[in-house]
Amino acid sequence: MVGRFLLYLAVFTASYAVKAELYVFPAPSPEATSHTLNTEITLYEEQTLSAIEQKNIDLLIKDTYQTLDKSNATSALSEINQRYEGTLPAWLYSAIKRCEDWFNRTEGNISCRNGALYDYWAEYVQGKHDLSRREVRRLARVARIADVNFNDDNSVAFASPIQWDLSEFTASLAVDRIANYLTSINIRSYHISAQGLETHASNQGFSWQGTVAQEAVIQNGRATDAVSNPSTIAYIRPWQRPVLSTSKLASLEKGVLSHSDGWPSAKFQAISVADNAFEAMLLAHFSATKTAQQAMELVNANQSLALKLIDENGRVFTSNTYTARTSGKNKAEKNGHAISIDITLPLFDIADYRGPYVSVWISDEKNRLVKSLALRGTSERWLGELRTWWRRVGRKNEGLVDGFAGATKKNAPLHIEWDGLDDFGQSANSSSLILHVEVAREHGGRSYEKIPFTFDSLTSPITVTGTDEIASITLSLMN
Repeated sequence: MVGRFLLYLAVFTASYAVKAELYVFPAPSPEATSHTLNTEITLYEEQTLSAIEQKNIDLLIKDTYQTLDKSNATSALSEINQRYEGTLPAWLYSAIKRCEDWFNRTEGNISCRNGALYDYWAEYVQGKHDLSRREVRRLARVARIADVNFNDDNSVAFASPIQWDLSEFTASLAVDRIANYLTSINIRSYHISAQGLETHASNQGFSWQGTVAQEAVIQNGRATDAVSNPSTIAYIRPWQRPVLSTSKLASLEKGVLSHSDGWPSAKFQAISVADNAFEAMLLAHFSATKTAQQAMELVNANQSLALKLIDENGRVFTSNTYTARTSGKNKAEKNGHAISIDITLPLFDIADYRGPYVSVWISDEKNRLVKSLALRGTSERWLGELRTWWRRVGRKNEGLVDGFAGATKKNAPLHIEWDGLDDFGQSANSSSLILHVEVAREHGGRSYEKIPFTFDSLTSPITVTGTDEIASITLSLMN
């Protein structure tokens, strides 16, 4: 198990006077281990838990950890790993199947198949062998290409190279099982919070500020327009966590293990939002190891997800869905400076059409970078063909290029929602701004458009017809 998950109650601000009942599971005792989720659950609206209900929650937490304990040869997970097939408890079958859905959705970049890979890292941490990048890539690839079959009776069968490992997500699954149990006994308003796991769960649409304070995500109270859907935030700060740790040892390497190539990565702090803790932590792991463009493409295609990324230099990137899923008192909403940018690209009727490289950014009137909005393309050779962007932004910010760029997308249009904040999460305080769009295509041309604007000028949309590699650009104020 990676780390010891210490849980705490998120504190409401003084402006919210909410009567709450706090329960701790389990009660502190010498028997508590790193495989026990020390949980704090807060109930609102004068709700309480009976002694039997408290006992049920305590047993549920322990069952989650015991079921997923690979070191116990009789655990459900160990048994299917030994036989390469088996029937699972419904909650575990659902978890593995959901993880496989993410595996397919992310082309193998999120996986619960990498038990052999984690075992290899554990042996390295214990000093049993040196670390071989070639070997970790091999282990990740072998697991990635193996076949898995799911059956309606909650059974699963798979090729022998797979060893299931949910150790990174055990606490998240325990939080979800607690939430499901509370719902089953008609608990209407609750909050579950985890500091070590950095996961916060609520069924009352609490207003999540989504900022990092003292290395935690702090809840600032209930929103006046709260919705009734469950909401979970997960947070990973990869630069401070060992790739793998045990109760006695921890790797010197820091970061999150990439499930696709078996090597640690630490591109971003990831604050992810989903309808349940398991999905939120899957998203956080994926986003901590991929570029901002890769992560945002995944999230913006799914309204149930939201994401905020922060790189080592403090640059902030947020999904189009983030403001709606977090606090209604976001800085951008206070300023009324959220805008929508739509860019269309022409399709040329040629046989060897290559997807263009595209850069979109905002500067002030002195051409100083305010916000990087989009970057398609990863080859340094062709990024250099985005001459204006490269001269003013790219060559001065190599870390930005490494963590931000995404793949080219043929002539797919770009829809960008900007929250009015600069690269470091502060309000764009310049009264005059410039939107820059530059496109360059292999075997094609290069086009560059810049559109001066102010927020006040966007009471009506601004549309500009481009030339050659740019069809049109539209800026409009978001409602």
